[in-house]
Amino acid sequence: MNIRSLPLSLLLLPCLLAQEPKPQPKPPAEKPAAEQPQQPAKTEQQVLDELKQQLQKEGIVFDTKAQTVSVPAIVNHPQDPIEYLLIHKKGKRHEAVFVTKCKPSVLNGALLLLGMTPGKNAQITEKNPPPSLEEVQKGADPMVVTPPQGMPFWMTVRWKSPEGQAVEHCIEDMLLDLGTQKAIADCTWIYLGGRMAQLYRNEPEVYVADFEGNLVSICYLSPDNHLATMVHKNARDDQNWWTTTLLPPPDTEVEFVFHRVEPPLHKERAKRLAKEAADAKAKEGKEPAKDKETPAGGK
Repeated sequence: MNIRSLPLSLLLLPCLLAQEPKPQPKPPAEKPAAEQPQQPAKTEQQVLDELKQQLQKEGIVFDTKAQTVSVPAIVNHPQDPIEYLLIHKKGKRHEAVFVTKCKPSVLNGALLLLGMTPGKNAQITEKNPPPSLEEVQKGADPMVVTPPQGMPFWMTVRWKSPEGQAVEHCIEDMLLDLGTQKAIADCTWIYLGGRMAQLYRNEPEVYVADFEGNLVSICYLSPDNHLATMVHKNARDDQNWWTTTLLPPPDTEVEFVFHRVEPPLHKERAKRLAKEAADAKAKEGKEPAKDKETPAGGK
């Protein structure tokens, strides 16, 4: 991927603006405005160089060849069902799996530099006409859910075992679907990109995730101040998610990796899940049928 082909000056402007302090009132100009020297606009290369400096400061590793962005994080110890896979230290720690100190706007800049394109968050609306009470009691959903749409990506987590061995797992193998009591399957992750908005009236817009600290959700949350979300048939249920025994102990230091292209670990996982499903289906077909009753007087 040629990162210089990206329109960096446009894509990265929100995240760079988020780094700037609030403008202070300027003293009266001593010269007429026409005589004031004009500050030259930043070139694309200057924008790129500034972002690289910020990435290094935040500990973010940008790998052009592997098409990955990695951030340092630690394993959290949540008290409630999981809503967020990854948060900044300002985020909702009581319902998150991993915590990073990296500034959200800088991380988002790295993902944009990787070639991520912001998509659309989930949309949930009431059915019109609504189902009857009897239909709802029988299980009819009164809402219409449009899942998130956009550019998919993949995530893995790396760390060192107590014996010093390198360990890496797909993020899905560390998340438990309480409905099935198995690791999450049949899900995808969609990049949203966060958003700029006013926090207070008459003040400039800011990158909201820098203040809220919530980065990657595993259920449908609105507004889309977070950077990414999961797509799953049960993602409306914020009480359905926990962690598996593959997750390392709390406070373990890890490397949280965003992949623009599907990594080998995920391809292997897909094959493994397909084989497990085929084996389970074959096993069901081989179960012996119940013996038929022998007619009276028969042999």
